[in-house]
Amino acid sequence: MEKFIKRFNDYSCIKKNDTEDIINLSHYTSNLNALSNICNGEFWATDIRDFGDKCEGRLILQRINEIISAIDCFSNEQKQCVCNLIGSDSKIEEFISNHRTAVLSMCLNTDSEYLWDNYARENGYNIIFDKKAFVNSLFFYTASGERKDESYIKHSKIIYDTDVQIEIIKNEIKDLIMANETEINDSVKMEYILQHLMYIGNFYKQADNVDNQYKDEQEYRFLITTVAPTERYPDIKEMLPEYHYNEKNNCHYNIFKFDRKSIKTIVCNSERAKDAIGGNLRDIPIEIRNK
Repeated sequence: MEKFIKRFNDYSCIKKNDTEDIINLSHYTSNLNALSNICNGEFWATDIRDFGDKCEGRLILQRINEIISAIDCFSNEQKQCVCNLIGSDSKIEEFISNHRTAVLSMCLNTDSEYLWDNYARENGYNIIFDKKAFVNSLFFYTASGERKDESYIKHSKIIYDTDVQIEIIKNEIKDLIMANETEINDSVKMEYILQHLMYIGNFYKQADNVDNQYKDEQEYRFLITTVAPTERYPDIKEMLPEYHYNEKNNCHYNIFKFDRKSIKTIVCNSERAKDAIGGNLRDIPIEIRNK
């Protein structure tokens, strides 16, 4: 089983998109409370079930169903296992609930008209980070209180190109199927493969739809696993993060901690936004956006 698990834990297909030329990251928000939390070294990562765009959690699993018939590396028994796990919308929802993740979204564009309009709005903010300093200082706490550093957090640019998404899925499936070890039965193996692919799929997004041009976000994403069937995966039980619930918006979240010194500047979209901050952040440069 060692060969299969080693390949299961290999996410190089995502990590390779984390290129060295990324210097800064931005986070746009209209929420003054969120700004306060961030400036105190704390981000709230959103549970996949609570995404505003409900298609995101389903995209990768729907892609898998579409391409299974196009590749010849599955046996009939394995195809049936996949169908049993994600063969309908209700089964996809159940699979997502049993293999949840938490996501923190940032972006590469430090002055995006699209993001100002859709996220920061008239009186909002753009918090600009030194990417390297931010990433290197990231950590979270598990439910048992153990600190887990950046090595437990996957992060990279979002992939918007459908052809690239499908090619990655095909390559990952073929590699995992070829890591054929007799002590793993088909049912367990296919669930592992789907879990691996869904994790990768958190870095996939539609380029656009009727209402949005998602590719214009130039999103950069951070990800951790938050829920898994620990009776079947006891090895990850101690890695699962502490869970929180926000009664104000009925959303689940996990807390990422980081060094607030990685914040380079806060850009305000208006004088009113700057005035709302007051004099509480004297050690972080604050400026008005030059429109």
